[in-house]
Amino acid sequence: FGLDEEAYLLKVPHQLRQLNESAYEPQLISIGPYHHGKQHLIEMEVYKKRCLQRILERNGDQNDHRYRDAIDFVRARKWYSPSLPNDIEAKFKEIMLVDGCFIVELLRQMETGEYDDPIFQKKWVQNSLLGDLVLFENQLPFFVLVGLYHVIEDPTDGKDFACRAFSVLSNFLPGPQTWKENLPTIKDTDNIKDLLSLLHDNWSPSPQGIRHHQDYYRTKDEKARAGQEAREKGGLENKWKFTLCAVEKPKEKKFQGDAESGVTITCCAREKENLRKGLLEWQSLRCATELKEAGIQFMNSTEESGVNSLFDISFTNATMKIPTFVVEDDTERLFRNLIAYELYEEGSTYVIDYVTLMDNLINSSKDVQLLRFSEIIENMLGDDEAVAIMFNKLRDHVILCGDTFYYEEIFVDVKRHCARRWNTWKAKLRHDYFNSPWALISFIAALLVILLTIGQFVTALIPLVK
Repeated sequence: FGLDEEAYLLKVPHQLRQLNESAYEPQLISIGPYHHGKQHLIEMEVYKKRCLQRILERNGDQNDHRYRDAIDFVRARKWYSPSLPNDIEAKFKEIMLVDGCFIVELLRQMETGEYDDPIFQKKWVQNSLLGDLVLFENQLPFFVLVGLYHVIEDPTDGKDFACRAFSVLSNFLPGPQTWKENLPTIKDTDNIKDLLSLLHDNWSPSPQGIRHHQDYYRTKDEKARAGQEAREKGGLENKWKFTLCAVEKPKEKKFQGDAESGVTITCCAREKENLRKGLLEWQSLRCATELKEAGIQFMNSTEESGVNSLFDISFTNATMKIPTFVVEDDTERLFRNLIAYELYEEGSTYVIDYVTLMDNLINSSKDVQLLRFSEIIENMLGDDEAVAIMFNKLRDHVILCGDTFYYEEIFVDVKRHCARRWNTWKAKLRHDYFNSPWALISFIAALLVILLTIGQFVTALIPLVK
């Protein structure tokens, strides 16, 4: 099936799902048609319908006609796979109404901390619900939620639904929390597809980091154009050498879809020459333990000025600064669904780029241990090997297909550092011979003895020469 003009809310392709099927399955509640009616989720249907009834009572409505009128059911149906089971098809309108009202009311209660039902006061229930609300397949069209919000809430209260929803969902994001003090004001909701889209598109590096990234590519493009002009004018093919090669935009989608996902998507393909000259320059990096042997230090940058999110990573003066990343039970689940979103949608790929960087840095539990000792990784799983496996598998069946890579400059600078043998020798000397103050003192003392001996020899030799 081809994509509709407005785009579908699709299902995860089989090849991604088989890597960790539970990462894409709701634990507590179904939203939308894809998981509706599953046995382990039926219990929550009672709470969803009870929530709708309380909304009607609070607003003095005798029926749900106003709420149904707020939903464009024909448009909403186009957002899902064309082939739904007959029983789900028959209940589609009810699913949109009940699930939509539940989400709007749940987000309101989570924001205010005032819960009508005791079950939602339990922390584990709140965490499970938040996790389920940002699953790739567990979504409603955002325009459905906005329409219901304007009926359920007073639209003159000055608080936009997108801002309210993001303020709640952002608590689920790892990394520094300082940026949450100034949450973005979201006015344009036309480009927001669903709650996962809302979360992803507003989770980004700091403005300074984005500007630096743009400046890097602007400079790179200018050098590439200058080189092209020089070659055209003077035939200087053999005199111009560039470390990096511009990466062409993909002509097709980023991975192979399947019939189960409701859409067929062909693999992204680059010319072999472009892949060899371009991607290999920055897609491969030494792991953290090897970089340490080359003299690179790792530092936690969470508290530094200008660090707003998990993506604010820098490399200067042989030091890679990375914000703290707390790895928890739900971390892989969140990242897999964000990656699935980035693979389907055009736009930023900060999550895939971040995972690519971490996958390069982490090859084994020793790398995780090094980053943990540097206070970059906080391992709540208790097993460094489990963290290493998680990062190494997150990129399975994921192809870098964007025209830019957010950490390209870091990759290039790190590889340049490692290419200078003196950096490796200096690090080895420091590690093997100057790894303690006493070793340094001993070296200085030995050096002084040698210098004194040479001085005595020269002093004794001068009279003989005369």
